[in-house]
Amino acid sequence: MDFAKKYYDVLVTKTPFKKNASKVVKKLKEEGHAIIILTSRDNNLYLDPYKTTTEELKNGGIIFDKLICEKNKAKVCQNEGIELLIDDLAYNCLEASKLGINSILFASPSNTNYNIGNFKVSDWDEVLQVINAIKRGYSNKKEAKYFLDEAEKINPGKWVNHSKIAALCAYKIAKQCNLNENKAYVLGLLHDIGRRFLVRDLGHIYNGYKYMKRIGMDKVAKVCLTHSFPTKNINSYIGKIDISEQEKEEVKRLLSEMEYDDYDRLIQLCDALAGTDAVLDIEERMKDVKNRYGNYPKEQWDKNLELKRYFEEKCDKSIYEICNG
Repeated sequence: MDFAKKYYDVLVTKTPFKKNASKVVKKLKEEGHAIIILTSRDNNLYLDPYKTTTEELKNGGIIFDKLICEKNKAKVCQNEGIELLIDDLAYNCLEASKLGINSILFASPSNTNYNIGNFKVSDWDEVLQVINAIKRGYSNKKEAKYFLDEAEKINPGKWVNHSKIAALCAYKIAKQCNLNENKAYVLGLLHDIGRRFLVRDLGHIYNGYKYMKRIGMDKVAKVCLTHSFPTKNINSYIGKIDISEQEKEEVKRLLSEMEYDDYDRLIQLCDALAGTDAVLDIEERMKDVKNRYGNYPKEQWDKNLELKRYFEEKCDKSIYEICNG
């Protein structure tokens, strides 16, 4: 302790920041973001944690609006109205998430084995990419693959390959009809991400929506919910209604308020086309589902065929020719 008090205030001010830290922080400030620095440093180890941190930031060229020395970073975020926490401690990110605050976790040896479902970055350039992804409402392909890989570690199964096939179908069809193919791929890859939370039927849809909303992926959250409801009718869901009555009412309300676009329709179609090993004939797949579950609502059957015709007209090409090409 005496060593810390004697040397930390001097040594810390000379510690270099990660590459491009000052550049990215400056860019974020120029874009209108408030930069609030949170540090858990206190008087137990430092003579003057505020002064030491201020000098460290100055030496590193880090501009900021406010500096707060406090161990409970999640609570500070809540009190200060901070919408995004960037930290290298998984615990802080997890606690922030519990309060509905988005977070980005800097990868470090201490959190290598943590799988808390947040964005994980290795440098400040990646931080900027994630913030841009949050603005868009969907991640890039690399980040989407990371989320799917992490989910597979928790709940491995055929659903992962189904998601990859749906993503590839979405990419190919989007490219043919002037939609953003990279966006379509990401939405297809993550439409079933709620299965990260183990084996559930309607629950995976609700969990996926909540999960993606929590990390700022609003457009992904939307398709997590809409991909199983081409008719917006929750009673047409094929499978168990394994959510509470309150959650069911929330799903009903959300669906009624949502306006479907071509990305929702595309993922609905690709979900119906994608098997676990290959692209399937849509009618054969619906027959298979009917045999397994005992029913397949006619309105949903008809809607899936309508979606197939809709995209074939937009692409002026057979869906199977596109997806298998």
